[in-house]
Amino acid sequence: MNKSKLDQRYSPYTMPCVIIGAIVDNKANFMLCTWISRVNRNPPLWMVSINKKHYTINGIKKNKIFSVNVPSVDLAIKSDYIGITSGREKDKSSLFKIFYGELKVPMIEECVLNIEFKVQDLIELPDHFIVLGTALNSYIDNKYQEDGKLDMKKINPIIYTGVKEQPTYWSLGEKLGDAFKLGKQFKI
Repeated sequence: MNKSKLDQRYSPYTMPCVIIGAIVDNKANFMLCTWISRVNRNPPLWMVSINKKHYTINGIKKNKIFSVNVPSVDLAIKSDYIGITSGREKDKSSLFKIFYGELKVPMIEECVLNIEFKVQDLIELPDHFIVLGTALNSYIDNKYQEDGKLDMKKINPIIYTGVKEQPTYWSLGEKLGDAFKLGKQFKI
């Protein structure tokens, strides 16, 4: 076998980049997050993992609401900037056109997809909080849909790889096939 062990603190797989929005100290604040996943279909529960040091977690804990905003590759530079800049030092709300939905949580108009969440649970880990949120409302511009379905090629989300030596951003590659159908071609 020609394999070596990897350091388990780093993620050798791809993750979507999203921008988390929350009200912190009575103003809109945003942070970049790559540790996100949908964890339940009905109700639609999602998980985001946020380091305890992040300013944004304070607003989420206090108000029990947050947004997830999916940027396209066109926002890669701004997305990385808000990931390396703390809301404690800089007001990042002026970087975007902000809108508010039913929950009155800040969302980014320039992002292709926006989802409002109500906090279901907060799980404290040694250096992160797992935030479980119920998705209540989603917003997408019609130009990112094809026949009423999301078109990932048009959305062109930012993909993150968390490899220790050089974390990088990628764009979406080519479609390989339809899930739960592609394997039907396999013959034993």
